[in-house]
Amino acid sequence: MAEIYTREWYDSLQGILNRSEEVTAQAPRGLWNVLAEVIGDGVSPYVGDGEVKRFAITLEDGRCTSYRELSEEPSKRGFEFVLRVPASLFEGIVASLVDPVEAGLKGDIKISGDMRVLIQNAELVNVLAVIYQQEVETSWPKGQPPYS
Repeated sequence: MAEIYTREWYDSLQGILNRSEEVTAQAPRGLWNVLAEVIGDGVSPYVGDGEVKRFAITLEDGRCTSYRELSEEPSKRGFEFVLRVPASLFEGIVASLVDPVEAGLKGDIKISGDMRVLIQNAELVNVLAVIYQQEVETSWPKGQPPYS
């Protein structure tokens, strides 16, 4: 079990994505780059208030070819989608306490990109939600959500 936000944790996520027949079947063909920005919200013990953890996910023909944390803010132009998520919300998703689809529909997750493509690939979004909620084994050295 890997600690959240570590290289091992990202590698674990990449492996899970690549083992999932549903991801391979549902992912759009071609090259897709997604940027996730986890924003410190003063609640998470893992991302300080005002800090940002960024990770880039690359899907190519249904396979995750890269899942890595970025040390610097990249140009947003290279990404089909950019997700901005408060840290405590993201960690709640990982801990299976929050439904990411519901959070996205309520606007708690800010999404930039072509929403038509996102809607066309709604089933993939549902598959990814299940993976984050049920298949990711995460260690929480500073405590697990919900935070008091």
